[in-house]
Amino acid sequence: MNLVIRDGRETDISALLEIERDAAHAYRAVGYDFCADGAVRDAEEHLRGINEGALFISEVDSVLSGFILMWPVDSHAHIAEISVAERFQKKGIGRALITKGEDWARNAGYDAVTLTTFTEVPWNAPFYRSIGYEEFTPDPTETELASVQATEAAFGFHAKPRTAMIKRLIA
Repeated sequence: MNLVIRDGRETDISALLEIERDAAHAYRAVGYDFCADGAVRDAEEHLRGINEGALFISEVDSVLSGFILMWPVDSHAHIAEISVAERFQKKGIGRALITKGEDWARNAGYDAVTLTTFTEVPWNAPFYRSIGYEEFTPDPTETELASVQATEAAFGFHAKPRTAMIKRLIA
């Protein structure tokens, strides 16, 4: 397997929408069908990553396999989305994308990376804990993260337990 991680481009966006949809099928195995059936990130959100944050694409043998989408939220780098196409899952690609995103955040001067995730899905909070993320309660002044959580609730993600997580970056 020849894995390459590169910067995302606007021309990648339509393929990324399909990758996210495909990746979400894994949620059916744990009874979170609403994730598989729900909306995916739109083109504007991907453009926000390109213009204000980061969008990294993974390719396996020159085939797009996944992506990580990040942008600033309350002065931290925030993982807005990470998706790996179903046929490429469980090969370390997600972990490689996260490492690339953390490196970008560190180099961009962020002191931490945040994300929101499901607490009971094995490849969500338990996985993130295993790579150094901790659950936290956002400070009331972190209004941007509160807005992210409100948007997720509006999409129905509040139907299952979710949490905010943070990983402090060491320079």
